[in-house]
Order: sequence, then structure tokens, then C-alpha cells
Amino acid sequence: MLLALGPLAPGQAAERLTLRIGGLELPLELQQLEDWVHQPQRNRELGPWLNLLEPGPRRDLLRLLQQPLPLQGNSIGPLLDSWAGQQLVQQLGTLLRPPEQEGGPLLLDLLRQNNNINALALLRAAPTPSLRLDLDAITELGFRLRGQLQRQLALQRSLRALELPPVPPEPEALGPVAHQNLQLAVAHRPTALPLELWWPQGRPFRRHWVLLSHGLGGSSDQLGWWARGLAAQGWPVLAVQHSGSDGEAVRGLLEGRQRLPGMETLPDRLLDLQAVTAALETGKLSFGPSSAPQRFVLAGHSLGGLSDLLWAGAELQPGLDQRCQRALRSIPVLDSSFLLQCQLTAIPLAPPSPPPQLDGVMVLNGFGSLLWANQGLRPLTLPVLMVGGSLDLITPPATEQLEPFRQLQNSNSRLALVEGASHFSPVRLEREQPLMQFGEDLVGKDPLQVQALLLELQSRFLASLEAGTPPPVGKYVEGKVRAFVLDRSLVNRLHF
Repeated sequence: MLLALGPLAPGQAAERLTLRIGGLELPLELQQLEDWVHQPQRNRELGPWLNLLEPGPRRDLLRLLQQPLPLQGNSIGPLLDSWAGQQLVQQLGTLLRPPEQEGGPLLLDLLRQNNNINALALLRAAPTPSLRLDLDAITELGFRLRGQLQRQLALQRSLRALELPPVPPEPEALGPVAHQNLQLAVAHRPTALPLELWWPQGRPFRRHWVLLSHGLGGSSDQLGWWARGLAAQGWPVLAVQHSGSDGEAVRGLLEGRQRLPGMETLPDRLLDLQAVTAALETGKLSFGPSSAPQRFVLAGHSLGGLSDLLWAGAELQPGLDQRCQRALRSIPVLDSSFLLQCQLTAIPLAPPSPPPQLDGVMVLNGFGSLLWANQGLRPLTLPVLMVGGSLDLITPPATEQLEPFRQLQNSNSRLALVEGASHFSPVRLEREQPLMQFGEDLVGKDPLQVQALLLELQSRFLASLEAGTPPPVGKYVEGKVRAFVLDRSLVNRLHF
């Protein structure tokens, strides 16, 4: 309903606001709103009208208008210049806009030009006579996010209802590990590619080596626990530091030197993987005094896993533009990987050319639901281990791992869902890294136990590749953390 508050003062630019909240549309003067913020209990002009709102929405409005906006610093400009940043601001512009106009361009300019102010001051800075702020749409986003959390809880309940046998831990004979940092000159980059190599020392290698790729803004160092753990069990590991989409790139963003990296880095990432593999095959690289085994397995976290799947033969399906238009009709709070996936509508990728020496892929917190649609992973004929976490709100397991897993054709592929794990559970900070000081709400509970469990899942998968036997399905336990490992028939029994 539209609630009239009397005539507005004439001739004032950037002074009027139509506020939609609690099903009401309130035409206000910003000065009146500012007076109410300062004295919400005593205000005689707006107080009687805003008191018609329920206490919850009224408190939310007061908190929103007083909330400082952290726009100071050098990083806001490069962040807003990135593809993902601009897409997000365009969607936020549906919440705050001039009447009968798109709000994205206006909001983008306001964010770029105003530092260290609160939301009310940002409204006053708008170079337009009037604005429309839709707080009900913000509330709707909260309901949608709550629905996503409820869906993930329902998925957990469905997993627990499956009658899965416990998988007892299989003790491994661990041995010493050698480690080396190298630089590899590559034709597609102006500077050498940083590499880290781990291999078992004083014992024979297994039949495969592992090529490890970090996620967006990550590093090979943060995945060192993963590489060392596999090498201690006999698998040599080579980890690539993808310059341009690593921790140094995030540092450049925070210091205002470069844009937020995104999918524009994917072509170089794929070339990195190809160059490293070729260097090992030709003997230009080696694990210390020993050459690499002839066969290998790809492993990656998040964007690293997406790169692996593409190189292994996954295919982008036609109609990505249309799928992205539907997915980005509202702010992507339910699956923030949509912002990355939809950037590929503007980035050409060469057709996949899977390496003949590749025997498997291991993906932690991967994504690609919009890219693959219903068929994109079907060309993969080799076994894939796909791992998701119940607390992952960046690449939600139901959307980004479980549904894509149904497309995989190899009967030895496995889906592992880890209770209490988040998108950042695989990240370990082994020395001071101020850029990536994650709290428990991001890394999940007991990250060391989650990582130990992830290592157990991967070693079982690798051992099954070498033995030519199916990886076991069932419940894995490490301390307080559980993982449910499923094949396709078990995945099809889930209802949530």
C-alpha cells in the first residue's frame, strides 16, 4: 500500500526517498529520515508513521541507516572495476535506484566517490532529485538464504538416513618427504611459473603423480598439508602457483594495484597445467633425482578443480547466456560462484584436449553447475572424486557438487560430503598471512580434522585407481568430523 505523508518541500535536489518496507511505501524527505534516526522515540513527524511498522523491520531500518560503509582504502576502485564487482553492484542497484531507472550505474558512482560514510549520507550524495529504496527485497534475500541453509540441513538429514557401512581407517606406512621450490619459464607468461614439488624420500614412488591447483586467491603453500600428506604415502605431488589469481593478486587488490581476479585468468591456468605436465614428460622437471611416473591425477580446490575438469574433458554447454540471465536476476547470495561462472559468457576457451596420461580427477569444493547444465560432465570417462562441505555457502554442495555428480559416467566416481566443512576447510595457514585470516565461520569446525579426513578420502581414491578396484562407499570418521562417500546409485536415493 502507499501511505501519504503530506506534501514534500519543493525544489530540493537529492532530498526525497520512497521507502518500501513491511509492505508499505513511504514517500519521505531525507532530512525527516535523518531527524528520525537521531531521535527515533521523540520524532513527531515520522515517528507516528514508522511506528506502524513491526518492531523487527523498524529496528532493521534504523540499523541500516546508521551502518558505516567501509569504502575507505585503495581496494574499492579495483574491486568495482572487476567483472564480478560490477555484476554485483548492478544487482544491488535493483534495491536502490532512481524512480523508473536502473540503479546500477548510480550506485557504482556513489560507491567509487564516497568514503567513510554511513548509508544515510550515501543516500544524500546521490545526484538525483529522488530515490527508491526497497528494504523488503533485502528481507526477501534473507528468506532465500535461510531457505538455502534449510535445504543443506535437509541434505544432511537425508545423508544420515542412508544405511551406509562404516569405513575403518586404513593405516598407511608414512615415510620422509623431500620438498623443492622451482621456477619454470613458460611461453604464455612474461615471468616464470612458481612451483613446489614434494616426493617420497628413500622409497619407491607409487604409479601416479599428482598435479595440484589452488583456488582463486589461494596459493600452493596453503595446500602444502595436502601435498606433504600424499607424498608421505608415496605419491609425488607438483603444486602450481597460478600467478594473477593467487594470494599476491589479492594483495594487489587490497593495495589498489589491480582488479579483483576472476575467470579471465582461466585460460592461463589451463596453459600452466599443460606446461608443467610437458616439462615433466620431457625431463625438464623431475622429483629430485627421480623422474615422474608415467601416469598422473589432477587435483584442485575450487577454481583449481574447475580448471582440472575442463582440461580433463568437461564441456561448456550451449545456452550459458540464458542460464546466467536467469541466475543473476537477483543478488547471488545462494551461490556466489554464479558471478564467476557467468563471466565465461565473455571469455573464449579452447575446446578441451584431455591429456592421454591422465587417470583421474580429485576436486574439492568445485563448481560449474551453470557451465555444465545437464550434459557438460558426461564426456568425462575417467573416475572423479568430488568433495563438498555441508557449511559451504560459496559453492553449495547440493547445487555445485551433488547435481553435477549425477552426470559422471564412470562407476568408480565418488561423491564425498563432509559434515562441518566449509569452502575454506582445505586452506591451512602455516605462517603469518594477514590477507587470509579466516575465522571459524568461514573455515568451519575442526579444520585440521577435516583436512585429515580429506587426505584419507583422497589416498583411498588414489589407491583404488592403482588397484583397479572401486573406492569404498560408506561413512568415514575423523575425530568429530564425518564424511559420507557415495556412488551414483546412492546419490539417486537422496531426497531433500
